[in-house]
Amino acid sequence: MNSSINGVSHDKSNGDSPGHEASPGLNHGLSNGISNGISNNNSNGHVNGDGHSLNHAPNPDPVPVAICSMAMRLPGGVRDDEALYQFLVNKRDARSETPSDRYNAEAYYSPHGKQGTVITKHGYFLSGVDLAQFDHSMFTVAAAEVELMDPSQRLTLEVVREALERAGEDWRGKPIGTYVGMFTEDWQEIHHKESEFFHPYLMMGTLDFALANRISYEYDLRGPSVMYKTACSSAGIGLHEALEAIRLGTISSAVVAGANLIMAPGLTVSMSLLMALSPEGSSKSFDASADGYARGEAVTAIYIKRLDEAIRDGNPIRAVIRASASNADGRSRGGMANPNPGAHEAVIRKAYATAGLDMSQTAMVEAHGTGTPVGDPIEVEAIARCFGKDGAYLGAVKPNLGHSEGAPALTSVMKAVLSLENRTIIPNIKLNNPNPASKIY
Repeated sequence: MNSSINGVSHDKSNGDSPGHEASPGLNHGLSNGISNGISNNNSNGHVNGDGHSLNHAPNPDPVPVAICSMAMRLPGGVRDDEALYQFLVNKRDARSETPSDRYNAEAYYSPHGKQGTVITKHGYFLSGVDLAQFDHSMFTVAAAEVELMDPSQRLTLEVVREALERAGEDWRGKPIGTYVGMFTEDWQEIHHKESEFFHPYLMMGTLDFALANRISYEYDLRGPSVMYKTACSSAGIGLHEALEAIRLGTISSAVVAGANLIMAPGLTVSMSLLMALSPEGSSKSFDASADGYARGEAVTAIYIKRLDEAIRDGNPIRAVIRASASNADGRSRGGMANPNPGAHEAVIRKAYATAGLDMSQTAMVEAHGTGTPVGDPIEVEAIARCFGKDGAYLGAVKPNLGHSEGAPALTSVMKAVLSLENRTIIPNIKLNNPNPASKIY
């Protein structure tokens, strides 16, 4: 599987006690480890194998990149970063039954995992968001085209605009990159079943390549416009590639987005057959009761820019990314989708070496933490190899918001930024009895 890791830092030191103010002696202390997880047998491990990255020696003086803004639509009615922080620090859980406007989960449900059924009726869904609504007057999209446009496109357009506006950026006609990660094809699945209803707008409204291009077109962004589909690492790889482009001087800023909406039963049926999903529809990261991941929705975007240019232009600076790294698991034991702890460890060490950061100064690692019985222990093993000597707190956001499949990397980054800004390590939920298969806690 593909993997990515980003080192996020802040001018304030981060926390060293869950839910409490940080220790002032720890700087650059929050690592965002993004690892890919698919099932009980197909778990996490994310670092790039998408064939896009250049393979060159680490830059001895890497270009620091500012996170200027964040925008989101997340489960639990979360629509901005303050709401996200309050949701997480108050230990809330957005788990719910599948809404009736997605698909008839009751009709597909079987607790016994029969062919063609779903093993759970629960997950993490956007609330307070009407997927059928879209103010097309703000865009060039015709009303007839909107009807066939994937709601992922509609929501991502809105969220990206919020990110650009919050960054205080004058974007039109600028060489700003667009990097988007996505996993699902639900809208295409729904519309491609009935060929007699095909329409000229259908291709641009349903195929995933159009999502990044739609953003670039509507906002007249002239930098690279790329979709990434590397399973759970999609948005993480998009962020890594955006950072690489900034560091190589191809662009000086970028929008990075991730989108995941659950509108059809197909992928839930497939993941049920793989025994990937929690029958309870609840991600219980690192806990002994972990029984699979819970599918979740998310539409997220961040705006990143060279730090020196962000300072020059007066953009907000929420946090600084010092380095990123990516690799692939190679021939993992147990199959192509299984994680490789050695590859996890290698990508973490590569990111720290590139950034010139000291691992002993890391207070917290934000993990992928899907809640799979196989994946969590492997990820913990890799993290322990890197940080176990000096110790670090381990966090995961999926018990609160679910696993948004192609988009979770950005949610993890946002949590990291909020932890740094508030000098607080956000507590884990659903961690009652550590998984005995994870040797070090």
